[in-house]
Amino acid sequence: MSQEYHGLAASPGIAIGTVWTFRCAEPEIDTAPIGEDRIESELSAFRQAQDRVEAHLKRLYQKVLAAQGEKEAEIFASHIEMLRDEEFEKDIDTLITGKSHTATRAVKKYLDQAAENMRALDDEYLKERAAEFKDLQHNLLLALNDLPFASLGEAPEGCVIFAEDLSPSETAQLDPEKVRGFVLAGGGLTSHVAILARNLGLPAVMGLEGIVSRVHDGQSVIIDGGNGKVILDAAGDTITAYEAKKTEQKALEKEYEKLLHEPATSTDGVTIKLFSNIGSPQDLHLVEQNGSEGIGLFRSEFLFMESRTAPSEDRQYRAYRQVVEHLGERPVILRLTDIGGDKPLPYLNFAKEDNPFLGWRGVRIYPEMDTIFTAQIRAALRASAHGNLWIMVPMVSNVAEIVFVREQVCQQADALKREGIACNAGIKIGIMIETPAAALIARQLAKVSDFFSIGSNDLTQYTIAVDRGNTKISALYDSLHPAVLRLMKEAADAAHEAGIEIGVCGEMGGQPEAVPLLLGMGFSELSISGRMVSAVKYRIRHLSHKRCRQLLEQALAADDAAAVRALLATL
Repeated sequence: MSQEYHGLAASPGIAIGTVWTFRCAEPEIDTAPIGEDRIESELSAFRQAQDRVEAHLKRLYQKVLAAQGEKEAEIFASHIEMLRDEEFEKDIDTLITGKSHTATRAVKKYLDQAAENMRALDDEYLKERAAEFKDLQHNLLLALNDLPFASLGEAPEGCVIFAEDLSPSETAQLDPEKVRGFVLAGGGLTSHVAILARNLGLPAVMGLEGIVSRVHDGQSVIIDGGNGKVILDAAGDTITAYEAKKTEQKALEKEYEKLLHEPATSTDGVTIKLFSNIGSPQDLHLVEQNGSEGIGLFRSEFLFMESRTAPSEDRQYRAYRQVVEHLGERPVILRLTDIGGDKPLPYLNFAKEDNPFLGWRGVRIYPEMDTIFTAQIRAALRASAHGNLWIMVPMVSNVAEIVFVREQVCQQADALKREGIACNAGIKIGIMIETPAAALIARQLAKVSDFFSIGSNDLTQYTIAVDRGNTKISALYDSLHPAVLRLMKEAADAAHEAGIEIGVCGEMGGQPEAVPLLLGMGFSELSISGRMVSAVKYRIRHLSHKRCRQLLEQALAADDAAAVRALLATL
């Protein structure tokens, strides 16, 4: 008898195959305090584990470099840097010598905290980077326990991998020719596996808690990555239907390839620019790979999270300049760092907050963190001399906040001019619309902003009062909720009246089902994560803007997100 499960639609496509469960070894953690007589042996064990893990990571780097290229292999180079980071080594030594921890306990404690710091972020892309710390931790603990490193190299032909979660060093060893898709108990839309699956064109469903214990190897399975559906032991007619659907999707993908350099223009002549979201210069390959017309969200937090000290002006300038020069005349929208009470950083003394997501963060911290803020503004201004850089301000809820930023940018531009340093004094400064307050006073904000960008992830979370990280109520988190759509329409109307551009940089921009509503609202651009640019472009080129405007009016009056989806199904 068939069984059906629904999870997160992490990577689109249909996969028909057999279950193969992946369970990695669980290393032991010795939590007993050690005496002075064991300190040297534990320090030595840690150093030997470092050597073994480094050799393992170098092998993975070379393997991925040969198979997928430098950009995909770069993650292992960064893992080696973390492994050999002087502060990391110093802190582990301190835990062993000063706290009487065993090497396994010290590694677990330190990297648990590092991962927790990343998981506390409000940015989904950066939050998922916690997996990299856990990956390094797991490899070190395996080495300390003298256990073999986990491998997906044994995955059989035609399998769908079922696992609790998968780390970068585990997925690096899989053979994409054998694997047909992924089903994970954990993970998110911006996790390493989700991004990898989308890059490889493999379907993936995530967030199915307990799924690994419900399946057995060799069991037949169908996954529909576009709808987050997993079907076990499907009947013959269901398999036939999905085989037909898979054939249709392959034909669609060939059509997508033909559109790489074509504009996203509706059947009645309305064009939307399609941009990419990136988290660091390492993601620049996504621009050419997807035929992007710019970068609609360049997250700057990576510079602040990967170091134990605040990044210098010069370091930021080099990173921003690299991206801007790569894009040439195409826009690069740099989001000013969105750090705060939910992002513990070792060099910032943030007080503990009961609800950091509604606390001291984003633009709210800039007046007091003036040294860090000024360094970023100066770096951005300097980089603006090398291309088309725009500045975007996060977490705005009133006019005074954007006015403050504009004044500071003006002051720093004047200072750079006096110093004889080139910059674009007329740099565009805009805001993220991610709070209901910003959407509702969008007309006032438009008077002091050069552009708007809808942060649909946070706008949805704050509007519906749903913590999107809470699995118990995650079903309530839905950007197609009529209340969210009304706020987006309010901001779009305000931007049009003021004659400024407005885009979407949240996950909603890359959801083909939402595209008719976004087209109907008249957005200037959509900024998209992963490989969904072609699918969105194809969708736009088969829609009528006039019809989408009519459907939008009906959606705004709908009772709930389910009713909105029913309307979208009529197109």
